[in-house]
Amino acid sequence: MDNYLLEKLTREIKISPLNIIRENAEVIFLDKLGQSNFAGKLIFYGGTSLRLSFGSPRFSEDLDFLMTGIITENALKELLTDLSAENPGFSLKDIKQKRNTLFALVNVTHSYLKHPINIKIEISRKENGVKAEYVPLSSPCSNLAPIILTANIQSLEKLKTEAIRGRTDAKDWFDAWYIAKYLKKTFVSPVAFPFDAKEFKRELKRFLPQNKWALIDQIHVANRGVAGTVA
Repeated sequence: MDNYLLEKLTREIKISPLNIIRENAEVIFLDKLGQSNFAGKLIFYGGTSLRLSFGSPRFSEDLDFLMTGIITENALKELLTDLSAENPGFSLKDIKQKRNTLFALVNVTHSYLKHPINIKIEISRKENGVKAEYVPLSSPCSNLAPIILTANIQSLEKLKTEAIRGRTDAKDWFDAWYIAKYLKKTFVSPVAFPFDAKEFKRELKRFLPQNKWALIDQIHVANRGVAGTVA
């Protein structure tokens, strides 16, 4: 992506260039993945899948997958090495096995940025009963449209509810709220709202276009301090 297009998208989407560069790189990786032998062995899930498959306005930093077939560390390394060779600015920074997860870190440089960005890729061996279907992914930051086996919205709803119960991350709360809206439900928080309001806003503003910041208030106001619902 050249600087002219990057600046144009920054103005149109009202988000930082860093988020645009990262998402463009994520889609390039997903397109490579969708054309590889990995395609039928992984289920795409998490915040990035929610954005690219179901239109969430929140940008994301990570690529999360569930393994449904055999994928070795060496095979993933070969795929990412090929990706780096085909795309200037991409490089494989790290790859390793972590218990039940294959972990990789891809470094992306761009002339617009002073420092490189990292894209974290995690492939878990646990399926967790997730149901999936092939979905054409879409991003305003790329003209590519990879077709990837992706967790359906009901499975994402279940996973995000579990994430809220198990950790404190503002992005999970936004995603759970968005899924409820997508399914035309009232968002029911499973636990008490754990954030300071300013901290919550500050974190989410990093990943939301400026014209979407007003959505943040709908999540935290009614939930601050108690478990409850947001209409």
